[in-house]
Amino acid sequence: MGDIGQTSERWLPPKTPQSFPLGKSNIYPSGEQHGVSVSLPTWDSVIGLSRKEDWVLNNLECSYPRFYINKPVRELSSAVLRRLLVSDNSVRSMVFASATAARRCLAALRTSRTHVENPTVFEVARFFMPLESFQGATACHWANFSAVLFPFELLKEAMAFWRDTGSGLSTRHAEFCLGELDYLDCDSDNPEFRSPAPLKRDHRRIPQSLACVQSAASSAPELRSILAKLATSDRPGEPDVHADDVFLYPSGMNAIFSLSDSLSSITPNSNVAAFGWLYPETVEVLRGGSWKTCLSYKFGTEEELDQLEETLKSGQQIKALFCELPSNILLCSPNLPRIRTLADKYDFIVACDDTVAGFVNLDAISYVDVMVSSLTKTFSGTSNVTGGSLVINPNSRHRDTIKIALSTKHEETFFPLDIFTLSENCQNMAWRVKQCNANTLPLVDLLNKHKSIATVHHPSIAPTASVYESLRRKGGGYGNVLSIIFHNPASAEHFYNVLDVCKGSSFGTNFTLVIPYVQLANYWNREKVPKYGVPQHILRMSVGLEDCEQLVNTVAKALKEVDVFEGNPV
Repeated sequence: MGDIGQTSERWLPPKTPQSFPLGKSNIYPSGEQHGVSVSLPTWDSVIGLSRKEDWVLNNLECSYPRFYINKPVRELSSAVLRRLLVSDNSVRSMVFASATAARRCLAALRTSRTHVENPTVFEVARFFMPLESFQGATACHWANFSAVLFPFELLKEAMAFWRDTGSGLSTRHAEFCLGELDYLDCDSDNPEFRSPAPLKRDHRRIPQSLACVQSAASSAPELRSILAKLATSDRPGEPDVHADDVFLYPSGMNAIFSLSDSLSSITPNSNVAAFGWLYPETVEVLRGGSWKTCLSYKFGTEEELDQLEETLKSGQQIKALFCELPSNILLCSPNLPRIRTLADKYDFIVACDDTVAGFVNLDAISYVDVMVSSLTKTFSGTSNVTGGSLVINPNSRHRDTIKIALSTKHEETFFPLDIFTLSENCQNMAWRVKQCNANTLPLVDLLNKHKSIATVHHPSIAPTASVYESLRRKGGGYGNVLSIIFHNPASAEHFYNVLDVCKGSSFGTNFTLVIPYVQLANYWNREKVPKYGVPQHILRMSVGLEDCEQLVNTVAKALKEVDVFEGNPV
């Protein structure tokens, strides 16, 4: 696999890392729109976001799109209520590109409404461009969207659907739909919400917004080809991945949700296994989907593989196994070759999320049936767009079954301007990955030697390093994500507060980014996770493209502050 290109200075962070004020977008150039990471510069601000405290929420310019309704989406939701003449302040609106997703959201809310007295509105309103407006503008259908109307008491449940399915409108898509709203008809099961478009389009000219979307529509085939090339194995005798083996989604979580939903429909009432410490929402999707049972192996060890093998020997079957390589936060690597052997023997599908290390570092497609990736992270790097992909192993015995299952349910909801942005961002990915790999190893060494730190997790020094090594692509590295466990939880908090780098959600950005992982991702069940080796004070660090010496000096300075703190604790 050749290099994908050199970098553009436009998205390079400063050589010296720096933290942003509370609520500002973690993005370069500063002030750029569509940020997917928000600055949380103190430990308390992370907890404040998890607890939805006003002093944090009122300062947010943006936040991670699956956990927060960003301004363009809020504006479209409000415009929908005005268009439908809904004046009841107890009614909320949530917008989706897919009518199917909207209906599923409504169904989920209806099953949760037992604690809502006399709900006033439970409806889906579908906005669509009338046929007469399509003349000369083939991109018009991208203005179509659906809105779910529901009582505000169910906002928590609605956000859970938004978060776990990853199917909500992106900020770019919402901006486009808002600009087209007056040209859209509205249909609904409720006759009160049916209405023709207030305005008719002048066919003599195509608006610039439509022209831009139309121009970007060709980006999807290009992006599929890029991903196919990246995923193709360098191992002798392995076939090339083709573009038609690649499926695109508006977020990584939507890719996971869609894969789980599709695979569970192949054999109804079948079981699935979650192997290793998986991302919380992945587990929620597997548990909350159509699977009969989700078998959980949270440690992802050889001993748990033994347990899985004994379960399979006993006659209990699974349809699929989901894992991460390496896992997000503990950075350990499941024994994929052994999992592949079990899968071939007991006929189940292996789905692996490679987001943390990625195709540039890993050559693992041969051992899985389908590889899942969040394109929001390292693939993009710029922290200004979301995306996800599924890549099917062309040599998989389940290839046709998986493709049919995915194709049957697949909807084109990935907005062209988001795809175009990803296609532009990824052109320098190979260079970025190698630079970040190189910047990470000195930090791993520095942190691993410090007396205040109990454990540093990184694929290069993990107990499963030999597994990772066997799957590492020639010329690939160990990735730029590590996690840090201090002996003293108070020292972890102090280190985070004084460390002068970007701090907030996400990883794989072009700039260094740190977060107390459990306080954000597992806050409401934080008491339960330490038994799995994930203490409440664990820090995740994603190393960026800043000058390596400056990065090391910045982290070393924060460690010296910890030395002082531990010598003179407050």
